[in-house]
Amino acid sequence: MGFKLTGFICLLLLLSSCVQPVLAEDSSENESTSNINSGLDKGLTIDLLNQDPDPVKPGDVLEIRISIQNTGYEDLKDCVLEIKPEYPFKAIAGETLVKNIGTLGKRYEDNRQKVVKFKLGIENSVNEGKYPLKVYIYTTKDNSRLSLAKEFDIEIDSESNAEIEYISVEKMVPGQKTNLVFGIKNVGNSPLKNAMFSWDCANDVILPVGSSNVKHINLIDIGDTENVSFQVLTNVNTKPGLYKLDMVLTYDDIEELKTITEAGTVENQKRKEIKSKAGVYVGGTTDFDIAFMERSPTGAYTFTVSNIGNNAANSVKISVPLQANWTVTGGSSNSVVLGNLQKGDNTIADFDLKPASMETELPIKFEISYTSNDGIRQTVEKELLLYSSPFTPSDESGVSEESNSSSLKYIGLAILVCVAGAVIYKKRQKKIKMKSAQEDELKEIKFEDPDR
Repeated sequence: MGFKLTGFICLLLLLSSCVQPVLAEDSSENESTSNINSGLDKGLTIDLLNQDPDPVKPGDVLEIRISIQNTGYEDLKDCVLEIKPEYPFKAIAGETLVKNIGTLGKRYEDNRQKVVKFKLGIENSVNEGKYPLKVYIYTTKDNSRLSLAKEFDIEIDSESNAEIEYISVEKMVPGQKTNLVFGIKNVGNSPLKNAMFSWDCANDVILPVGSSNVKHINLIDIGDTENVSFQVLTNVNTKPGLYKLDMVLTYDDIEELKTITEAGTVENQKRKEIKSKAGVYVGGTTDFDIAFMERSPTGAYTFTVSNIGNNAANSVKISVPLQANWTVTGGSSNSVVLGNLQKGDNTIADFDLKPASMETELPIKFEISYTSNDGIRQTVEKELLLYSSPFTPSDESGVSEESNSSSLKYIGLAILVCVAGAVIYKKRQKKIKMKSAQEDELKEIKFEDPDR
């Protein structure tokens, strides 16, 4: 029995010595140490020659060169070099992370050393600092199989920066609610965290409606743009002009060195502030209203034109463009110049129009062109329903004849009065002459016969 037990123990020892070691996943400190020692016992060394760029930035491609050298007294055949990337490192499409380097000759031989190049990607969300990159080397067919794992510290430099990429509004109309959108872009090499954006307009000419002028953004990734919007309004009596917006963006800067506070906690962030300004023009366009006023007996239509907007309109002109329902007749112009219309002003415009059909409501189109207070020529299209009443010249002619007849009656009456006056005047003059003659005759008789 003793002989059998001794033989069994020897067999177990022989089998255990023949088992080839397998590449460890570096799951524990003891296993990693065992692997490292296994390589060192054979005289195998791994060194990082360089990294490019140095330091590397988030989102960049990292290129590293690794030197493998055999300083032992035996050749190492079928050697494989492998990188298993962990955050913040990642594999790149088309780039292999497992490379067969063949045989490493023993000490003093020319082929005892190899240099291998790898390319890796860097995650966008990584903070600044040094991160371990694990490199493995092992043999696949050698009876004296060995493996070695080693970590290299890769420096990553995170540069945070942001800018106001655009503002959605260049002009605002007084009294009109406007959606004002700011585009904030991360142009740095690290994410922007806990960002706060605010804006302000001098003298409160432009004010937010329904919310404050501050918006918070949790995260803006590298290269991304985050939009923040505000409902804003200006006073209807705001003087037209260019007004300045002061904008402030603050966010956590990951680059700060770690400091220990009195409470014993680690602070690895600080606030970074970016100030900028932009101009928004207040003023510009206005609006109009057109209403039918009256129709003359000759077929001319009169319309009222009102400036119902919040800005003045200069060199206003109203036109009736070519259309199916209405035609400008009589060789008259299809445009009327109205001059300048201040806010709230109105005036009239006449057009000789012929409808396509009678006794019905037909839509009629107008074009109003004007110069806004920012010096730009604007055009506004308006449309209204206009009733096409029939044109009856006979009735109008009767009215004219009646008017003429009345005039003739008055003229005849005036002539009769004049004639009657003349007859009366003549009779009166005749009576005066007869009386004067009788008095002269009486005087003459008295002169010849005083006794009579």
